[in-house]
Amino acid sequence: MELPLEDLELVHALQIAPRASWSELGGILGRHPSTLSSRWDSLRSRGLAWVTGHLAGGPEQSCLAFVGVECDPEALTDTSNALCSIPEVTTIDEATRSWDLRLTTLSTDWHHLAGRVLPQIRATKGVLRTQLMVCTRLYALGNNWRLDVLSAAQQRQLNTLRLPAITSAPSQPPSHFADMLPTLNRNGRATASELGQALGIHPSTAGRQLRSAVASGLLTFRCELAQEYSGYPIACQWYARLPPSSLDAAVEFLRCYRTLRLCASISGDANFTFYLWLRTPADIADVEESLQAAVPEIQIMESNVGVRTHKRLGWVLREDSSSTGEVIV
Repeated sequence: MELPLEDLELVHALQIAPRASWSELGGILGRHPSTLSSRWDSLRSRGLAWVTGHLAGGPEQSCLAFVGVECDPEALTDTSNALCSIPEVTTIDEATRSWDLRLTTLSTDWHHLAGRVLPQIRATKGVLRTQLMVCTRLYALGNNWRLDVLSAAQQRQLNTLRLPAITSAPSQPPSHFADMLPTLNRNGRATASELGQALGIHPSTAGRQLRSAVASGLLTFRCELAQEYSGYPIACQWYARLPPSSLDAAVEFLRCYRTLRLCASISGDANFTFYLWLRTPADIADVEESLQAAVPEIQIMESNVGVRTHKRLGWVLREDSSSTGEVIV
């Protein structure tokens, strides 16, 4: 169910420069801006691709955690739906091994996670048992993954259109930051005018505050693509243990994969996890063999193939991985 090349090229461009204008993208992709706008509107309306703005999520700024959930098998669907309604549960993957569901949670701090989020998860009907792993360092997120359809020259041009790099240490958010997030969650390409209208402030003020949030590292953007239409239908998450001295080598090796969607140090028996989209099940063994050769000290404790994703970064998904349009964050 892979999309036509023209759509994949557009998505790849927006992965690199998610807020670039249609005119800027048109000059690089060789398409008329109105054609690109129309294609994007079609992809969004069908729930096949979307751009979302979200909290950066690093452990320096918030409490990112992963929760394994064992469910009553007769209540799995109802339990998944109930967990989707918890705003701090940003992602829910249905898994195949130790846990029925893998949750990613984002909380303001440890007290919020322990005192509010975990009790909500545990109290959800159908939840039998949970296990918590706290992110201690974050090396890659879903906004790092890339398709491989544009030329190297096009990618270099698009990199010049990327949002400014972080210029200061993470700081307190701008005054309208919390009110700005819902609009950006639903449409990461919202204009300053649309933000100003949503916030009841002048567009120039909204634009200035948006730039401030991005520059301080509090806010980031990503272009998402429904997995079933990406050409990479296999989702696998690994849990491993390795000595601190081997961590940099493992991260450097995994960053060579364009479809790396998560790489993090975690608490627990496994101290390292990573998550990739792959083309075939055979690729799982290839990844493990290559990683073992690059980092001999690593001990892979578990590989867990996903069945489906119910929620991704707040976006509720259909069974075919397309977006319903509902965003709960």
